[in-house]
Amino acid sequence: MNDVTQQPIAERVRTVLARGAAGTIEAGILRRPLRSARVRDDGVVVLVVDVNGMSRAVGDEARVAAVGASATVEIVDSVCTGRCRGAAPRPSFALDGRQVARPEGCDDDCAVIRGVVTMSGIVTASSDARRRRLVAADGGSMSPAGGPGSLRLSELQPLEITYLGNDGVDIVSRAELAVAPVDPIGVDEQTWLRRIGADAGWAARLALRAGRQIAGTNPRIVGVDGRGLDLDVASAGGGFREVVRVPFSQVCLDSETLRAELELLDS
Repeated sequence: MNDVTQQPIAERVRTVLARGAAGTIEAGILRRPLRSARVRDDGVVVLVVDVNGMSRAVGDEARVAAVGASATVEIVDSVCTGRCRGAAPRPSFALDGRQVARPEGCDDDCAVIRGVVTMSGIVTASSDARRRRLVAADGGSMSPAGGPGSLRLSELQPLEITYLGNDGVDIVSRAELAVAPVDPIGVDEQTWLRRIGADAGWAARLALRAGRQIAGTNPRIVGVDGRGLDLDVASAGGGFREVVRVPFSQVCLDSETLRAELELLDS
């Protein structure tokens, strides 16, 4: 159980995978970018791997991990808090869906890394038909012959699953991962953080209501899920940092409920 969010680690891991977090897959000396990872109900993890950059003459066996090979997947649980997008008129969460973003990329002061998901196991293969469907759904290009282009689909039967966070390393079994629910709000966490983070003053108001002293600090929202918000209160010069949990009055399972909770917090 995560000490701050009170969310089961298995649920956190499955939610991170469900939102399409990118990472890497390594098998021997072969290391490839990972486009997405999804968990099936039997605990097998379906991976979409980017094999671009190798000569076509080399052959697929040198571009992807071979069936039966051991492989390690690493996915960083990272989000943009929206600070790089600048300020916008209230309400910050853009209840009407309007766009308030600027084109600048996320910087180190904005990005927050909560943990690292690592999965080690054995690689298996999927059918070409299913591969084409999933690769196309992930936005991958198709080759002239109708193949999946630079993306390939692999399956990983995980033997070890860990989540490295601020509180240490948690081990998640394959059975736990298979039955863990996906937090629907956590899947869209990036979008919600950017909407909420557009108002720099809202985090400060929440910190005051939580009984925190904000003088000399720079509060910001660094996480949102179906159970509440994570509020980071840190001194402007460093040396002090506290993550405060702001719980919702109910568990949010859809956007409408979350909007109502955000309005309630801002009332």
